[in-house]
Amino acid sequence: MNIVWFSEIKWDYLKTRKQQIISRKPSDSKLLFLEPFVKGRANNYRLRKEGDIFCATVPFVKAVPSPPLRWFLDWEGGRKIVDRYARYRVSKLIRAAGFVPADSALILSNVYAIHVARRIPGKFLLYDCNDAHNAFPGMPDWTTDYFRASCRYADAVNASARALYDDIVEIRGGEAGCELIGNGVEYGYFERVRESLGWPDPPNPPRVGYLGAIAPWFNFGFVDKVARAHPDWEVALVGPVMLGVEGQVERLTELPNVSLSPPVAYQDVPALLRTFTVGLIPFRYDALTRGVNPNKMYEYLAMGLPVVASRFSSEVQRYPDVVAAPESDDQFVRACEAFVALARDPGALLSHRKNACKIAAGHDWGVIARKFWERAATLAAR
Repeated sequence: MNIVWFSEIKWDYLKTRKQQIISRKPSDSKLLFLEPFVKGRANNYRLRKEGDIFCATVPFVKAVPSPPLRWFLDWEGGRKIVDRYARYRVSKLIRAAGFVPADSALILSNVYAIHVARRIPGKFLLYDCNDAHNAFPGMPDWTTDYFRASCRYADAVNASARALYDDIVEIRGGEAGCELIGNGVEYGYFERVRESLGWPDPPNPPRVGYLGAIAPWFNFGFVDKVARAHPDWEVALVGPVMLGVEGQVERLTELPNVSLSPPVAYQDVPALLRTFTVGLIPFRYDALTRGVNPNKMYEYLAMGLPVVASRFSSEVQRYPDVVAAPESDDQFVRACEAFVALARDPGALLSHRKNACKIAAGHDWGVIARKFWERAATLAAR
């Protein structure tokens, strides 16, 4: 079975759900990864090889900040023009890869590509929904139409979080064709690092840390409260600062015990997490985050870390023994205090670490990918 994947991100952007699942595809399958245009990054419109997959950029419809282009895409006729050209490019790329459309599986994670994908005569169209794309800041109103179309036109839909699953079921009018396939962690890799280095001694002073993008959905108030309540602790933020929050980051890092570090390479993540006492996920609650099933939660757990997350999603409330999900900033501080105290008790800490790792092992990407590709094979056999 050959596979055509309509992606919302570049292949080499980050090691995300898509890369984890694709890297575990059936060995006898070829895959064509269709990337969107991204300003400031390499956009290769010719077919190229990335390891054992084909890749190419396609100018799909997308939200853009440029006023003239935004005006053009806000016009339905403009979007139809872009879709028509994108469909022409996709058809050429499929042929160049040596694929027969009717014998190929079509997988969609880019809602803006739905009107291209649904007109390709593949074996089936599977929508892998891992975000509420219409809820990202600055998205045009018509993004919701593309999200709803993706849910309706797909033969089947995967959802990475319960809230997304519920939304999809409502749009499709029932659970037929819907499945919940969550996110996870490359547990074997984290386990090997952990076992080679051993359990770390809790850092002194305590170090509560966040690893990931610092974006508009970040709850700066919760972190500020922790830093001010415990000036003797280190509060570490590690990751890129996204547009629109630079001022808030600057104000937060004016506190003497708050540090900001650039992103680390994926292979260095386990070693970094060893330096934390507690892993933080301080997100705001909104239409976007309610559907988030954070990979970082499973990465924290894979290194035995206690996790404190704001109550933005039902996914962070599933493991109360190892993941605290308080509602207010005061409760957030108290949850951090409780886990810092736990770290001072060797027996309780070891028990916690083993429990956290057991949960993370159940969310290994290998398990998730196997479930994903088994479902794809079932759809192909119909």
